[in-house]
Amino acid sequence: MLKSFLGWLRDYVVYTGIVGLVEGVLGILAFGGLLSALLGNTAIKAGAIVAVLLGVIGLYVLLIANRVEWRSRTELDRRLLQYYCSVLKERHGHSWRIASWVESAAVRANGDASEVITVRAVVECDLLDFFAIRTGAGWHQSEKARRKVKINVKSLEVDGIGGTRRDATSTWLNDDRLEVIAHFGSPARRGDEIVMVIEKEWPGKCAPLMRDRQPDEFALTFACVADYLEYAVQLPEGSDVACDAIGLVKGEHDYTLAVRRNGVGPTEVSLVVRNIPPRVRVGMRLDLKKPR
Repeated sequence: MLKSFLGWLRDYVVYTGIVGLVEGVLGILAFGGLLSALLGNTAIKAGAIVAVLLGVIGLYVLLIANRVEWRSRTELDRRLLQYYCSVLKERHGHSWRIASWVESAAVRANGDASEVITVRAVVECDLLDFFAIRTGAGWHQSEKARRKVKINVKSLEVDGIGGTRRDATSTWLNDDRLEVIAHFGSPARRGDEIVMVIEKEWPGKCAPLMRDRQPDEFALTFACVADYLEYAVQLPEGSDVACDAIGLVKGEHDYTLAVRRNGVGPTEVSLVVRNIPPRVRVGMRLDLKKPR
């Protein structure tokens, strides 16, 4: 019995570190103080209450320290994974062509945004182990706000088949963008088509447009050739918006930009572009009109 307990204690200390051990000791002390406060005489009760309060405060401080430590470890793991994925991409020439990129964003009155991207890409290298995108709000958000951003990567659901989540990791870059890497169970080969659905819940992403009523840009830059882009932004009901194209010139580029204002329901701005060359920023600039 003693041997088993000592083995468990050793494993616990190895796994949790000294912080975990101190947490356990403080928990025992706090529990003992609580029993003394309930069952002891008046002097013992007073001292026990103080001990319980100190124990609870100590546990709270250690809990915060433990969370900071694990968050730091997780962030380091993510950055290392992102770095080595970038190295592999450069060293082995990972590349693909975007056959179609269909993105929709539903913007709420408080600036929160729900986005869904359906991307079809054709592999143009011998083996492709992962697919990566970089996305951002276009302005600096606090670390607290960033932690609320949720990303899911799934397979495409067709007739009830598919829609399962893929293994994905994400890392915040120094330029305030989030890099999302979808990892494949087995490498995709040259000529294969990969289809993914990327869901984003982004609190406050469109705050400059909706709260501050400042112009906001919805734009993308592809590192490779993109055959087709469809981008739709839905604004709250009753929104009156002005829009301009970004990086596109009539007569030089194949695109359409339209605003659909419904009497009932959201206002939608949509952009369709074909044959987008690499590293050209295209999109739309939106500006809410002042109420008349």
